[in-house]
Amino acid sequence: MSMEQIQAYYKIGLHRLEGWYQNPSSLSSALYLTGAAFVVTALFWRYSSIGTTTTDRTKTKKSHKQQQKMPTKTVPLSRESHIDSISTSFHHEYKPGLLQLVGNYDSENEKNCYDKRYYNEMLLKLLIELDGIDITVLPTDDKVQLKNRRKAVIKEIQHHLQLLDTLPRN
Repeated sequence: MSMEQIQAYYKIGLHRLEGWYQNPSSLSSALYLTGAAFVVTALFWRYSSIGTTTTDRTKTKKSHKQQQKMPTKTVPLSRESHIDSISTSFHHEYKPGLLQLVGNYDSENEKNCYDKRYYNEMLLKLLIELDGIDITVLPTDDKVQLKNRRKAVIKEIQHHLQLLDTLPRN
């Protein structure tokens, strides 16, 4: 629908509204038409170039540039590198803070209680990720090696979950 058609429709609606105003029985129809005119005006305002400012255009350009820089497709990790990335994530992101929490835990401190729940959730998330790595389709030698590597990482994470479980509840 072109802009001229919208404006013509809008003007016709206003002329009809003037006629309905004189007839009290058509007042409800006039209210419906007023609502429709409001919607058309809002749509007209929304999609016209008058409503956009230079800052809106700048933000739009920036967002398009950011979308172009981001890679569109991620490379899937191999099973071994996936296990290694989970292990690295555990060692760098969670283990230092978890050990500090275990060393200085106070069950009365609200932040400590929150951190305990946070680390518990994150370690369980890592265990679920490890559980999702399918090694059943691999040849026997690779399967045994990856199974042992995954098992070692799982045991280490479970050990730290047990440390969290030994902390007193509030």
